[in-house]
Amino acid sequence: MIEISLQENTVKLTNTYTNESEVVLDLGVKHNNYTTLSSQRLYQEYTSMINNYEVIKKYTYGETTLLDIVAITSLVFNELMNGKHTNIRALEVGSWFGCSSYFFANSLKTFSENNILFCMDTWNGSPDTMSHSIANYENAFEHFKSVMRYAGVYENIKPIVCDSTIGMDILQENFFDIIFVDANHTYDYVYQDIIKGIKKIKVGGLLIGHDCECYADELPPHLLHGDNKHLDGIEGYHTGVIKALDDIFGRDYSRFNASLVWYKRITQEDKDMIIQLEKKSSISYQRTDELVKAIKDSIQFIYNSSLDEKTETTQILLTDLVQVAQELENTMAEISGKINNKSIKLKANLLKSALIDYQITYENDFPQALMVLESSVIESFNDFWKCYSELDGSHVE
Repeated sequence: MIEISLQENTVKLTNTYTNESEVVLDLGVKHNNYTTLSSQRLYQEYTSMINNYEVIKKYTYGETTLLDIVAITSLVFNELMNGKHTNIRALEVGSWFGCSSYFFANSLKTFSENNILFCMDTWNGSPDTMSHSIANYENAFEHFKSVMRYAGVYENIKPIVCDSTIGMDILQENFFDIIFVDANHTYDYVYQDIIKGIKKIKVGGLLIGHDCECYADELPPHLLHGDNKHLDGIEGYHTGVIKALDDIFGRDYSRFNASLVWYKRITQEDKDMIIQLEKKSSISYQRTDELVKAIKDSIQFIYNSSLDEKTETTQILLTDLVQVAQELENTMAEISGKINNKSIKLKANLLKSALIDYQITYENDFPQALMVLESSVIESFNDFWKCYSELDGSHVE
């Protein structure tokens, strides 16, 4: 158990089992940002804010623990105490009823009224959250605004009513000083939110996130290797968050004590890494174009010769075609995660299955093969082709 204590201008976390303590915020040290706020004033503001936790939690149906709130606020306070502290532009991806929003915005406001927190959310909620049922009885966005006004931070907040998959694309790059990611916790969403967050934050900016219980290599083996990254919490772990962080950063990020909060200072190397990932994605598209064309030409050849008798050439071609379809499915699975499009992965799987069915029918029931080709293979390919064409017009002719 972690005990939180605020005394003598410090915030200290103590593990009651080991009796080990760590000062996570020292408001009595010399500030490097030339703020006119005294250490005593900062301590008073911080203490007052943390003492509001139970009230804010009540009105926001908060599912963020006090330890996580201490982690977020300590990171923000330390950031502003040791560098730029005015005209800060911060972004919260996933605000819901505003529990973390209040503490994030109030931390910024403590240093300057000019600091702004942009809050991005659809305010439609997620069925997996305990507070989702409450939103069915009230307008979540209006409730969010009311709580922020009541808490005295609404003037420092700019809501962006939008899904992050869209909203993050339209924001200006290299604009934000701090970004906090806490929206959908499944792998595809987290991966894209982090990748896009790296683009939108300035070099040297602080990227923070939530729901990370451990590093990937600390997961139980069956969770580390299991197909569970699209689940929002399993056996006490947010595997989507943990595996997305691992795929992007490896262990090159930090966890805040025993909380669920992770953070990373973004470097130019991190931004260069994103460029390389996008180049790799482009290369994947080139290979996919080749696979799609090979399948299309093969199906056309088989169809043109389908009225002839069964031939060994077609049987060999079908064996190769199934292998190509398997490679296409694997490639589309990789791409679908990067572009957050599960449909294209599903349609590649259906195309492969249709080709396998046709291969079996061709070998065992040749008279029925033409029917399977027309009703299953060609239809599945056309469905895939339509979805693939919509990804990016430059990939198809």
